[in-house]
Amino acid sequence: MGVMGRLSDIFKAKVNNAIDDIENPIELLDQKIRDMEKSLNDAKLSSAQILGNVHEIEKKLDKAKEESKDYDEKVKLAVKAGNDELAKKALQKKLDADKTVTSLQTSYEDAATKANALKAKLKDLEEEIEKTRTYRDEAAARYNNAEASKKVNEVIANVNAGSNRINLDDIERKIERKEALAEGLGDLKTEDSLDKEFEKLNEVNLDDELAKYKNQ
Repeated sequence: MGVMGRLSDIFKAKVNNAIDDIENPIELLDQKIRDMEKSLNDAKLSSAQILGNVHEIEKKLDKAKEESKDYDEKVKLAVKAGNDELAKKALQKKLDADKTVTSLQTSYEDAATKANALKAKLKDLEEEIEKTRTYRDEAAARYNNAEASKKVNEVIANVNAGSNRINLDDIERKIERKEALAEGLGDLKTEDSLDKEFEKLNEVNLDDELAKYKNQ
């Protein structure tokens, strides 16, 4: 790989990292849920047409069955009346109705099968949306906890970084020196006071010395 190729890979990696930092995963999940809900609504609209077609075929099928049953009764009635010509006409109508029933029955079964498969897919999509919603709530809690932990760790790191600039041993030594100096000054004050007391004892009493001279 040439230098330009490597630079291109590095640039792409940096761009992807920058995008990762900008992207909020919870917002992405919210958008995914909105997209899935839109797809579900679109699918339901399309399904409504298919389901409506099934009901329409079912109504035609029921009507054809009623006609077949009705012409069957008419055939019986014409035969009972001895009117074969009328019975044949009614029979032809019954046979036509039976053909319609057979054709509609096939169409109905095919449409019903497709409708049931579509209903199953809609149900699967609804369940997938619900799972995504549940995961979104769990992910939001985890993401918020991670963000809070990150901020706490950053604060602690900043505190530690600031503390590193201050050497506690140096501070302790400075305090100890101050304490030693204070103690030393205290000792000096005590010694000065004692010396003065002893000096007073050794001071010459001029009256006593003069008295000695007088007594000689």
